Amino acid sequence: MNLLLRPLDSVVDPVWSVIICVILALAGALFVVIYILREAFAELENGSHDPPEQKELLQLPSDGDQPCT
Repeated sequence: MNLLLRPLDSVVDPVWSVIICVILALAGALFVVIYILREAFAELENGSHDPPEQKELLQLPSDGDQPCT
């Protein structure tokens, strides 16, 4: 605990709490990137290459260009 809370002996000494926070942030960002890539590859393997289903459109018979009453 003395390592993290003691005052710096020299101005050029590293601030370990900042270094630890940066390492944790990089680890978290790496985890998120790996998670997103894993989900994307799983989506590709589960049939996203299948053609989308096409629905048949039904049209009602029309009376031409007669105005509605």
